[in-house]
Amino acid sequence: MTTSRLLKGSLQRSYDPEIDIDWSAPLVEDRFFAPPQASALYGSRLWDSLTREQQIEVTRCEVANLLNFGIWVETAFMVFLARNSLNWTYASDRMRYTLTELGDETRHSTMFSMALEKIDRGQFRFRLPERAIVRGMLTHCPEALSFVAVLFVEEIFDALQREGARDETIQPLTRMVYKIHVTEEARHMSFARQELGKIIPTLNWFQRQFMAMGVAVGIRFIERCWLMPQVYARAGLDGREAARAARRNPVRRRYYQQKIDKFVPFYRELGLITPLSTLVWKLFGYTPGGSRAA
Repeated sequence: MTTSRLLKGSLQRSYDPEIDIDWSAPLVEDRFFAPPQASALYGSRLWDSLTREQQIEVTRCEVANLLNFGIWVETAFMVFLARNSLNWTYASDRMRYTLTELGDETRHSTMFSMALEKIDRGQFRFRLPERAIVRGMLTHCPEALSFVAVLFVEEIFDALQREGARDETIQPLTRMVYKIHVTEEARHMSFARQELGKIIPTLNWFQRQFMAMGVAVGIRFIERCWLMPQVYARAGLDGREAARAARRNPVRRRYYQQKIDKFVPFYRELGLITPLSTLVWKLFGYTPGGSRAA
């Protein structure tokens, strides 16, 4: 999709979350905040031992953490976009679309913030290594890596939220937040793919290897942010035990692998799946080829 078409799509199909979501509506009792199968604990012995009320609370805290993560990374993405665009032609569709995307991301983060307040499970602080990675990327990140990071995180984020956006049995608030986000992020991901399609062919062998390793490490970064003990402690569980159960849960790994499989072909086409990076994928329990690592 060309940048001009992305601009037209933004005009034709955009939301204003502050208006399009009924923030005054109460949460619906006895509703999961995400599809149960999207919980990192789903299918584990721990999950099966919980009451329905406890399971709902787990999804409530997991969604709160997901939204918290969304604000954190999308704010970083806005910095990447703004910095990259300073070197572009200002009188161009590329520049105008970037400014449009910055506006979208600002509204998304505002929406996540309002949803966090409504869900009322507080804010989770990410661990030091992940915070250090993001801080480092904010100051020392080449354009290619910034688009790789943006696209990879958004692809997984989108895959999980798209399922929730279709599920009429979960909280209406969460479903609408997901619907708005996946609709507009589809354009953002198209733009990132378009940019990477132009940038990656200009890189030398060593730069491509570095980008490929960035993709491989990305899944571990996301896992560490999403499977934190404090999230499960907030849900009333033993945080360390629950996080350990989530990390070791084969059902969760298969679920994540299924989501990953949908967008790996694009990275392979760009040459960002290499023999060395495949070893790193397998080290983290996944494969970039379709089947779960043994």
